[in-house]
Amino acid sequence: MSEQNGIKLTEEMLAKAAAAGEKELQRPRAKAVRYDAERVRLVIELVSGAMLDIPLPMTERLANASESERSVMALAPFGLGIHWPLVDEDLYVPRLVDRYTASLQQAA
Repeated sequence: MSEQNGIKLTEEMLAKAAAAGEKELQRPRAKAVRYDAERVRLVIELVSGAMLDIPLPMTERLANASESERSVMALAPFGLGIHWPLVDEDLYVPRLVDRYTASLQQAA
């Protein structure tokens, strides 16, 4: 058992956390991302090598943002998220991939 800041951590708790982290890293992750303002699309290169070219999901913050604000983004650690610091917005990459692939399956 380990104790940090008054929180007691058991070996079981640590093992569960490690397993959850490993599982999360099996999800689709971004290697690079860019915003195509002309087409209002998000271009995501995944760690797997796949490229996604999808319409930018228009959350309220992104919809109200200027083109220059939308174009400033950063990848979260491990490529699991995309962050727009100028509008304080975040999107989860695995969810974007799931939505994109689901829409492709429905179109087929």
